[in-house]
Amino acid sequence: MNRTVSKLTPHDFEMIAEMIPHIVWLSSGDGHTEYFNQRGADYTGLQPEDAESGWDWLKLLHPDDVERAALEWVSGLASGDPQELEYRIRRHDGEFRWMNIRCMPVRGQDDDILRWIGTCTDIDDQKRTATRHAELLSLLETLQSSAPIGFGLVDREYRFQIVNERLAAINGPSVEDHMGRTVAEVIPHLWPQLEPIYERIISTGSPVLDIDISGSTQSEPDITRYWLVNLYPVRVGQKIIGIGVVVVDITERKEAERARMKLLHDVVTSIAATVEARDPYTSGHEHRVAAIAAEIAVEMGLDDDTVEGINLTASIHDIGKISIPAEILSRPGRLHPAEFELVKGHSLSGADIVRGIDFPWPVADMILQHHERFDGTGYPAGLKGEEISLGARIIAVADVLEAMSSHRPYRPSRGLHEALSELERGRGTLFDPKVVEVCLRLVSAGRLTVHMSEASQERA
Repeated sequence: MNRTVSKLTPHDFEMIAEMIPHIVWLSSGDGHTEYFNQRGADYTGLQPEDAESGWDWLKLLHPDDVERAALEWVSGLASGDPQELEYRIRRHDGEFRWMNIRCMPVRGQDDDILRWIGTCTDIDDQKRTATRHAELLSLLETLQSSAPIGFGLVDREYRFQIVNERLAAINGPSVEDHMGRTVAEVIPHLWPQLEPIYERIISTGSPVLDIDISGSTQSEPDITRYWLVNLYPVRVGQKIIGIGVVVVDITERKEAERARMKLLHDVVTSIAATVEARDPYTSGHEHRVAAIAAEIAVEMGLDDDTVEGINLTASIHDIGKISIPAEILSRPGRLHPAEFELVKGHSLSGADIVRGIDFPWPVADMILQHHERFDGTGYPAGLKGEEISLGARIIAVADVLEAMSSHRPYRPSRGLHEALSELERGRGTLFDPKVVEVCLRLVSAGRLTVHMSEASQERA
């Protein structure tokens, strides 16, 4: 190969050099530049004839690279070995850009170095990209190691490949003890819950977000902590190579939520007691309505949070009666039309009373609508069908069932049978047919028992 190159005429060499999509240069055996192609001229702003006058190539280098380049070039000349180096070279517009420089010796028949032939390739963009990637990787590693959030990566066999200090602290074993072990081995008490989720992510490629998990850590074995877990597929191209794990400690938020909920329940209990104290004939009514409404909501498959909201609202659904004179509430006999209109205003008054309380459920709306009827004949707004919130529709059925089964100042108890008949007659007109169906099914199965209040029993 070397002999072939050495036999090329200058004209042949220049023709080949001009065809190569890189800067091509030629120097004497002692390292003085003799030639560079037009691509080199265009890139540097110099002219090929500049090389013929003994031009010093080191003048093109970034000042910070000159000393290193000179030493490496002297060392290369002495060794006679092919070289591959990287320096910053000044472009024609004055910008210094990274170049990959390769060169090899051209030897004569007596093995003396006649010339050096080399190429220069602009790698500045790749260099900057690699630098950015390295910086981002370093930043990511710093964030992972110092962030108060647990990060991890498991492979398709659910073995830990990446774990930061926080996730290790949550799981128990050290970072080193996680590596190569399966999730089942590291947290066996949680694996039965997590296994179907991991399998679903691998099979569907869809993330699973906001999983609530609670437990203790090795560092705090006597303290229950709560975490929010997010799991997502990690892809390379189209292939899922594993599952990413992000764990956030939400213990303080959970404790604050529990404290807030306790306060809300205490407030509701106090309000309900105040209302019942003003109306002895309906004592316990709201509590019983709440129990019935909660049972219906559970049977309908509503989630625990929604059931809790309906239960709480039902326990104060008549709070607006606090604005009605006690003598009207407790007076035997039927009410006059004007008095009845006053009583009908209790749903609006009740909604106004609680509207300023920051409940996590639409409590005010349910209180406002619990006397609306499915066919639009209720009050105060004449809403119909699904315009009425589901919670209000459930409370309406529970309210009628309990009220008709209990004694009132203006009438004796009509009994459970008559109450169920009233719901059956009003199914699809006055009441949501699905709610009535569930209520009747619960009573028929003996899973919903309606008790009269003590006051009602005494009058019965």
